[in-house]
Amino acid sequence: MRIGILGGTFNPIHYGHLRSAEEVRKALMLDEIRFVPSALPPHKPQDDVASAADRLDMVRIALEGYPPYVCDPVEIERGGSSYTLDTLNELTSKKLDNDHMFFIIGADAFLELGTWYKPKDVLHAVNFAVTLRGNQKTSEYFQALLRVIQEIEPRYCMVEPMKEAELIDQKRVIKFIPITEVDISATRIRQCIKDSSSIEHLLPREVELFIIRRRLYGHSGNLS
Repeated sequence: MRIGILGGTFNPIHYGHLRSAEEVRKALMLDEIRFVPSALPPHKPQDDVASAADRLDMVRIALEGYPPYVCDPVEIERGGSSYTLDTLNELTSKKLDNDHMFFIIGADAFLELGTWYKPKDVLHAVNFAVTLRGNQKTSEYFQALLRVIQEIEPRYCMVEPMKEAELIDQKRVIKFIPITEVDISATRIRQCIKDSSSIEHLLPREVELFIIRRRLYGHSGNLS
């Protein structure tokens, strides 16, 4: 099986996550995408982050009815800080084939890869699918991404300009996937809730109802 791994805080999960996941799934012909909510995201402040249990439930609710999408609680069940390398090692220990596994990540987050825990080991662990939106689809931006890769692992070489880099002896590839830019973010959703504005059409209705029932992000609990 060809598997995508999409990690994140999912605070909350929304249509932007689902749209980009579907575009990557189709581009790489993935059989499955595992959504992996983080327990304690090490690169984000903890203010205004819903509990791990609530974020996990929201992901499960959002993925109902989508057979190729799986909610994987591996990081939340492990607890503590969520380091990508630990997660990838745990997933491969479950007999998932890392030669056919792609870690899905946005280009902006990929630019910070050098600050991650053991970034070289992360690059060796699995293949990557780096998503490009809007003005990220330029040669200048791509060169910045390439510099990050080569600073961490100089043996990576381009095999197809602006599309694919390869680490031949490790049988690892980094695919660059242009995706549709969607004006939805978890930050925007949380701000809408604080402003008592509608979040309809930004995330699945069942997730919105969960937020209302749980009064997450300061929601009043009143139905919109």
